Amino acid sequence: MALRRVLRIDDEGDKKVLKTHCRPVKLPDRAMKQLVADMFATMHAANGVGLAAPQVGLTIQLCIVGIPAEIEEQEDGTQVEVAPAEEYVFFNPKIVKVSGEEVLREEGCLSLPGWYGEVPRYTWVTVEFQDITGKARRLRKADGLLGWVIQHEVDHLNGILFTERIRDLSTLRDANAETEPANVSA
Repeated sequence: MALRRVLRIDDEGDKKVLKTHCRPVKLPDRAMKQLVADMFATMHAANGVGLAAPQVGLTIQLCIVGIPAEIEEQEDGTQVEVAPAEEYVFFNPKIVKVSGEEVLREEGCLSLPGWYGEVPRYTWVTVEFQDITGKARRLRKADGLLGWVIQHEVDHLNGILFTERIRDLSTLRDANAETEPANVSA
């Protein structure tokens, strides 16, 4: 696995790549296994929960999501994993159904580290995609963090940046300049 450079929204050359509408991936493709491994390593190194191929300079329809394990602290101070970590790989994803309801969420992006803003997202989405073998898959009513990250990453594949989804730009803030920790970034 190799770490890859994450392109930045605030770099004009990088932004041109990030604003590109990505082309479909023809599967199966042996090179994709290594690319997916590199993307997960890159995402984890940056403490992210999602990463799209254009963020590492490739204008193809591939994105990954890594939902962290859910941990609960017990009364005695011990920690118990109540839900395992989950990893998802989406080739050629298409959001085919959405909830009728939106919710504002504070959202960040690995392509603009430390910056967060309130972004409206659907409460759930259904996504059709291919797995690494090329088999067609469907994930129904993905909600919570998973649904939010899918929407963010599919936007990347369509050349849409999270900053373009912010309706009230006064919510965009630099958490690097603050003392308290911020939310996770996709």
